[in-house]
Amino acid sequence: MKIKRMISLLIAAVIAMYSGFYLNPGAQAASDAKLIALTFDDGPNTYTTPQVLDLLEEYDAHASFFLIGDKINADSAEVVKRAYEMGCEINSHSKTHSDMSEMTAEEIQAEMTYVDEYVYSIIGEYPRFFRPPYLSVSQVMYDAIDIPFITGFSSGDSKSDATAQAVADAVLTAAKDGAIILMHDFYGNDKTVEALKTILPELRSQGYEFVTVSELFERRGETPEHDICYSEVQKYPCDGYILSENLFTGAVSGDKDWSGWNDTILLDGEQLEALGDTYAIEVAYESTRPPVIVLHRWKSAEDNLWEAVQPAYYNGKKACFLAEDLRAVLDEYGMTYTDMNKIMLRTFVTEMTITKADLLVKDGTASLMGDVNLDGVFSIADAVAFQKWLLAIPEQELSCRQNGDLCPDSKLDILDLCLMKRKLCSGGNTE
Repeated sequence: MKIKRMISLLIAAVIAMYSGFYLNPGAQAASDAKLIALTFDDGPNTYTTPQVLDLLEEYDAHASFFLIGDKINADSAEVVKRAYEMGCEINSHSKTHSDMSEMTAEEIQAEMTYVDEYVYSIIGEYPRFFRPPYLSVSQVMYDAIDIPFITGFSSGDSKSDATAQAVADAVLTAAKDGAIILMHDFYGNDKTVEALKTILPELRSQGYEFVTVSELFERRGETPEHDICYSEVQKYPCDGYILSENLFTGAVSGDKDWSGWNDTILLDGEQLEALGDTYAIEVAYESTRPPVIVLHRWKSAEDNLWEAVQPAYYNGKKACFLAEDLRAVLDEYGMTYTDMNKIMLRTFVTEMTITKADLLVKDGTASLMGDVNLDGVFSIADAVAFQKWLLAIPEQELSCRQNGDLCPDSKLDILDLCLMKRKLCSGGNTE
């Protein structure tokens, strides 16, 4: 089985290389369409699953099915084959639907192998993704399972008291570009079938395209990472940005209780205030969860703010924070960046290592060389600010250091100041 699976994965990798499945993070997506991945757990069966397929077929929609091995038999295998031939994706949800976080590596592998082999015998391909039962994971599971993990936004359709309308409302509320929706096609789940009669036409009218999980990664130009559970596959938001300055390079590690986060990677509130909505923070990290930016204000027990802002994008290695998301939090509390005592990068839940943090600015914002205060013009005020900054005068910061690198040699020094003054004296021309 091991040899056969390795051969299958090798073939899949070669196909993917030519189909665009494994693209570099940040690559341009093939389409600007709104994408959503509907996924179904706990099948297959010959009652509910065919009804789901009928509706998907009616709306020309692809979806992904996460199968329980013990539910596959000769009859339900025909349903699986139909789903695959419709363009749907067949993935694994374990053999027995037991809590695998309590299992040994050998037990986990036995669960996975059973489903792998059964699926391969039906469609000639192995599952490409895994959804852990009860969404429960452990490091042993990550180490023992060689395909990426998928969670998703819950529709609530597994609750016994859920109604079809409640399920439809939950899905339509959770829907957004790149979202993975978690539903169930277990035997007798009529409410999900009824909910799909609302969900499919409504999302179609909103401009969504229904894709498989693999298609979602492919179209978003993302490679699924290991040791991370995906609920969505986001579009890289910073293609129109350029590097302004490096904020941190090295390696800093800690869990949510490590006090060192308070003083290690701090952001300059005055600088961010000056940049307005033209900046982004890009972070290289290692963790099963993304980093956060914490806005911290402390005046008294009654006047205290500690708000964690989630990244607009993360892929298991890189996270991006957009100015508009930080500004939204500040506006909610009627505050500014300069009201904060600290603005810091850190983990929120799990152990994390951060190796790099960069300040990016929108391309065009920093295009005027010499304009270090980002007021849209290059003037003597920029040279004065630059000189004060070189002299390390307290409180003097540069809104865009990238614009001060006139040399250019990726560092700011007296040579850049001389070129800046020469440019001013020659009417803005350094030639």
